[in-house]
Amino acid sequence: MILLPPSVALAMKVALLSITDVPASTSISPVNTPHLRHHHSHHAGKSYQKEDSDRGAPSNSNTFDFYVYSMTYQPEFCRENNEKFVGCKRPEENWEKQLTIHGLWPQRLDGTWPSTCTSEPLDTSKFYLAPDNTSILPDMEQKWPNVKAEANSRAHSEFWAHEWSKHGTCSGLMQFDYFHSALGLLLDTPAVVRDGYGTTVEKKTLIQGYGGDNMAALVCKSGYLSEVRACFTKNKDGTPGERMECPEKILSAGSCADQIYIASFDQAPADIQ
Repeated sequence: MILLPPSVALAMKVALLSITDVPASTSISPVNTPHLRHHHSHHAGKSYQKEDSDRGAPSNSNTFDFYVYSMTYQPEFCRENNEKFVGCKRPEENWEKQLTIHGLWPQRLDGTWPSTCTSEPLDTSKFYLAPDNTSILPDMEQKWPNVKAEANSRAHSEFWAHEWSKHGTCSGLMQFDYFHSALGLLLDTPAVVRDGYGTTVEKKTLIQGYGGDNMAALVCKSGYLSEVRACFTKNKDGTPGERMECPEKILSAGSCADQIYIASFDQAPADIQ
């Protein structure tokens, strides 16, 4: 047996008591952890439309306060990728005048957000759970398209699988309810985008079209409208509720100048002046 000096033994006893006095339920709050730089794409491990790192930092907890609803302007995504994807070569006419869904993202007021809360894989057979036994798949292909793959192909659902894994699993909703809710939230694209197709529009006019100041963040790439992000409350059952003003953390992702380019499907990066 090793005998310790009395002063050392007393110090060890005090340290031990200080540890055992901490309640078992005590944990480190994600608010106190450093904000990590966060980028991820429509497709896991593949480059698509990156979500802005300024949304905050991820954590393992699936608690959240509201939803960020992100919409993509497909002509701009195709322009920046040199029209190389199948959906860019044969785009739906409606994509010229209507933004499509990027994702429905649980978010916290402190700027953090939950991520990949379960390992449940996407199961598109659950898209047939509508009360009338019809499928939401046609609406998914139109309103939440993956221009990188042929419609009805297995690869086409990879975008949805990524969004479900990264965000949907943290909503607490069943797969059908998550995607069905997101489809119902799609905002009408203001007429100024349709009228400005291939030209420019004023930022203040576009902001007003989305409800005014603090109601949406306009995200641009190289001066071109890329995404619009709106915010929705969270109902008690976890479903998205009413439109709400976006917190400053979301609004700060806005990156558009006073004059915004509206891309067209026949533009390429070399067309930028």
